[in-house]
Amino acid sequence: MMTKAKDTLLAKYRTRIREHAIVNAKKQLALRGITPGELEPDELEILVYDEEVKLRGKLKNYSLAALITALTLGHF
Repeated sequence: MMTKAKDTLLAKYRTRIREHAIVNAKKQLALRGITPGELEPDELEILVYDEEVKLRGKLKNYSLAALITALTLGHF
């Protein structure tokens, strides 16, 4: 039961990150003046993957900062 709930939650997490990565990749292309149709599917996939990695890194940093803040505030 726990694994099913965990898998469902992870799938939602991955989907949301993927959606945001696609939006960010489109923004990057727009800044460069390139349309998605001008690139090969493999190149688009690489851009989206890079954005996913960036988003995961940001989320990890925010999570760590929140944890440090919570632990620090608990001492007052």
